[in-house]
Amino acid sequence: MKKNSALSRFFTFLVFLFLYAPIILLIVFSFNQNNSNVVWGGFSLNWYRELFQNRIIMRSLYTTLLVSLIATVVATIAGTFAAIGFYGLRRRARGVLTTVNNIPMMNADIVTGVAMCLFFVAFFAGWKDFAAWFNSVQGFITLPTRLTLGFPTLLIAHITFNIPYVLLSVSPKLRQLDKNLVDAAQDLGCTWFQAFWKVILPEIKPGIVSGALTAFTMSIDDFIISYFTAGSSSSTLAMTIYGMTKKRVSPEINAISTLLFVSVLFLLAVINIREAHMEKVAQRQQKFPSPSQPEGHTPAPKKVSPVLSRLGRAGAVVVCAALLLTAGVGAFYNTQRPVVNVCSWGEYIDEDLITQFEEETGITVNYQTAESNEALYSLLKSGAGDYDVIVPSDYMISQLMEEGMLEKLDYDQIPNFSLIDDRFKFLPYDPANEYTVPYTWGTVGIIYNTTMVEEPITSWSAMFDDRYAGEVLMFRNSRDAMATALLYLGYDLNTTDEAQLRQAADLIADAKSRGVYQAFVMDEIFLKMEGGNAAIGAYYAGDYLTAVENNPDLAFVIPEEGSNWFVDAMCVLKDAPHYNEAMAWINFIASTEANLANMDFIWYASPNREALEQYPAYYEALYGEELDQETFDIIAAPAEVLERCQSYVSLPKETRQLYNELWIRLGIQ
Repeated sequence: MKKNSALSRFFTFLVFLFLYAPIILLIVFSFNQNNSNVVWGGFSLNWYRELFQNRIIMRSLYTTLLVSLIATVVATIAGTFAAIGFYGLRRRARGVLTTVNNIPMMNADIVTGVAMCLFFVAFFAGWKDFAAWFNSVQGFITLPTRLTLGFPTLLIAHITFNIPYVLLSVSPKLRQLDKNLVDAAQDLGCTWFQAFWKVILPEIKPGIVSGALTAFTMSIDDFIISYFTAGSSSSTLAMTIYGMTKKRVSPEINAISTLLFVSVLFLLAVINIREAHMEKVAQRQQKFPSPSQPEGHTPAPKKVSPVLSRLGRAGAVVVCAALLLTAGVGAFYNTQRPVVNVCSWGEYIDEDLITQFEEETGITVNYQTAESNEALYSLLKSGAGDYDVIVPSDYMISQLMEEGMLEKLDYDQIPNFSLIDDRFKFLPYDPANEYTVPYTWGTVGIIYNTTMVEEPITSWSAMFDDRYAGEVLMFRNSRDAMATALLYLGYDLNTTDEAQLRQAADLIADAKSRGVYQAFVMDEIFLKMEGGNAAIGAYYAGDYLTAVENNPDLAFVIPEEGSNWFVDAMCVLKDAPHYNEAMAWINFIASTEANLANMDFIWYASPNREALEQYPAYYEALYGEELDQETFDIIAAPAEVLERCQSYVSLPKETRQLYNELWIRLGIQ
């Protein structure tokens, strides 16, 4: 018996270790001195201090808590009244409505998110026509003609998907309710509201509390539905974390995740202690039953009191009033100061610049991030990305221009554009220089671990070499992955030749079948290369400089066959709601001071002529040591290297479709 008990405890320990090992690892690395999630650099509370100074994370945390709390309160009230209303119906009607209530909980979040996004976009389009007509027929009240996704839509979405969970929690408690209690209370002189407050509410309170906790948990944890309904002015914590994966998950995320986990753990402990106490009280009452309640007594069922039906009808009024209040709070939340809505990549700006811009101009910056150019494009096409300024890469800019999605810039409001080096003007993606101001530029190459390869790497052939089978990391996006194969085969990066593209795809497929690739990755390359878990990976020069800080064995090379050099540029979307504020933001970011700070923070080269020239001296003054030439050449590739490189251009629609077809055939997710 003792042996079985010990074995049982051992297996229980293994189960809990399996479940909580990732969380334990996250907590441990929240105290890591360096910024790696793999390499331990010593104990430090630095990231907890940094957390409360990170304006993007703290603002998204504030939005998350505000939305979750308001949505929980409104959904709990609405769900409770709805449950009471359902309870007052006939059994058949109640069964049908209960089934309908369960559908949103079983439905995939992606379906709910897209559906709500399309609904809001369609409603806004209809509202625009109605407001224009209404304003034309009377002159006393002027309705806004432009409504956008933002705090109100995010809040309404959270309320909507939370109500079914509350209803599901409250309904069982109503079924356990002694129906005679309501009638007895009214017979003794209670009004219908007093009967609810003093009789029904105490009986169903455990269900209400459980529903509220479930609603709060679902709301604070949601990403997908928020992603499609938050618009450009609101970003939840889950959205911020997801967007940051363009580069890496910031160590501050480990710290805030630890705090959230500890908070949830504390809340669960309190709830469990309370439930244990209530269970003891219930057991004591069973041992010593009240004289007025004979043991085994079961009240005879009766028809539901009219008070329940009246409460159900009142619930509809409460829900409508709550939604109107929600819209009002959201409108107030979004219109108090001039704003500019910006979408860029994760960890792609020095956050102090956002604070500085807000202090200098009085304009609030709503800063959101996207995972990739393709993810940004999908968001814009769905109507969920109502931004002012975006920062796509060169080839995506061409596609957005081709589809008429960009607004021409007013360069008179951007005097700092004169500081942009001439070699970054009139490029193929914007040949007339009407739509863009360059943000950063850089190159693509191979990162490799010098202790895990036989000789220094000089060619793209390393990405297809059997000698490194199981140790190679390939891009998880079609354009960059295909580029490595096209360059190795000696073809143009921007080829539209179907035979050449199919040959490149076959080369990748063959290497994949031979087990050359350990994985197809994007931001995961940091963990793998920093931790010495892979030997070779194709990635971006700026990100190599971040990784080498945590693993000095890493090296970077632009292969002899050439590579891609890219430009990310600031653009303004068509009919941007805050056009002048967008011009002010672009002009500020294009300044020499902003470019110097940004270049030091993200390790990508500046297109600002003065900033690029001054950066070595800026670095020495900031850190008290010289910037070595090799590092500077990786940040800003010299002319002889750029001569071997090409920039991407937007491919014809037919070629883009072929890319998608070939990528799907490769079976890479």
